[in-house]
Amino acid sequence: MIEKVAPTDARVLITGDNGTGKELVAHWIHQKSDRSKGPMVEVNCAAIPSELIESELFGHVKGAFSGAERDRQGKFELADGGTLFLDEVGELSASAQAKLLRVLQSGQVQRVGSDREHRVDVRIVAASNRDLSVEVKAGRFRADLYHRLCAYPLHIPPLRERGDDVVLLAGYFLEQNRSRLGLRNLRLGRGCEAALKRYSWPGNVRELEHTLGRAALKARRDEPGPMVTVELEHLDLVSEAGHTHALTAQGLATIPNAGMVTPTEGMPYRDAVDAFSRALVQQVLDNTDGNRAAAARQLGLDSGNFHRMLKRLGL
Repeated sequence: MIEKVAPTDARVLITGDNGTGKELVAHWIHQKSDRSKGPMVEVNCAAIPSELIESELFGHVKGAFSGAERDRQGKFELADGGTLFLDEVGELSASAQAKLLRVLQSGQVQRVGSDREHRVDVRIVAASNRDLSVEVKAGRFRADLYHRLCAYPLHIPPLRERGDDVVLLAGYFLEQNRSRLGLRNLRLGRGCEAALKRYSWPGNVRELEHTLGRAALKARRDEPGPMVTVELEHLDLVSEAGHTHALTAQGLATIPNAGMVTPTEGMPYRDAVDAFSRALVQQVLDNTDGNRAAAARQLGLDSGNFHRMLKRLGL
């Protein structure tokens, strides 16, 4: 869809949950368009106070308001000949929506405090994590502006609906961290791919990136050297039930009384996870008569990492 719409001048409305990669899609559209040699200007509509958004988009003249000490170009003028990316466009105030609609209709920009209009040649790519059609029905977003922006809708599905993409992306982020940490090899250990695919990823690709960044640091701490393996315990993925996938993914139903191992209420998250891990590992050691190799196999952990886990947990 990106390949098809990029070479045109059609306005694109990108929708999707936070962290799915809407900004990357906008950049891809610009890079593959005939405007790629022109500027790409980004505006986060949610980060700009409503009283300043018009000045930010359309510019202002000296003396237009308190603090306007000189003429200033707005984002539309700065993006002339290129692409203007309006991120979180659903956050615009009613006044800003009306002004934006007028610019889209006429191609003319009027700075705040000026009677003159400037013609601009700008392609609009907008993004929102809200369903703007629902916002229109609720009266929070102008229907005419919505239809102007949504000439070509492009929805990015959440990571949990993208199948094996999570494994492909995990490999990419691991390579980034391998290079950043100066390692010869950084790989996923046994059971990690299954845990990554099973997790719901409420924060989408951004959460995956941060999770693997933290996991790489933890794995390097536990396994100094040029070759490091990220294990389930390093991923520290929390399921909807409140336990970590590093523990639940190994089939705790096969461990007698595993369901009775619960952290104390009111504990900080990290302390609660450590308490749960400590109790579970001790229970598995008891079940295997203290045989650490057998306990590691039962938990699906590499023996070296299991020994480091025992040391960290004080067992």
